[in-house]
Amino acid sequence: MIQPKMERNSHWREVEVFQVARSFVLTRRSSMYFDEDGDLAHEFYEETVVTKNGQRKAKLKRIYKNLTPQGIIKLDHPCIHVDFPVVLCEPG
Repeated sequence: MIQPKMERNSHWREVEVFQVARSFVLTRRSSMYFDEDGDLAHEFYEETVVTKNGQRKAKLKRIYKNLTPQGIIKLDHPCIHVDFPVVLCEPG
């Protein structure tokens, strides 16, 4: 499917530029992170010991620093793009 897009060129005239819309999505941005040790997970926690009224209690503290995003990953199966106007149905 071709979608028009209005742009201005160097002479300040509006020019129609056509972009080809892809119907399938092959990659996506991952929601997982690498920590300092190279472990991969959605969230990382650190166990801390808190002493309150003479009692020792272990708590989990979420780590936000020194995490690196996994980046772009390839999908196992292509998905249909959300903005692609297609109706999927079986004739019957």
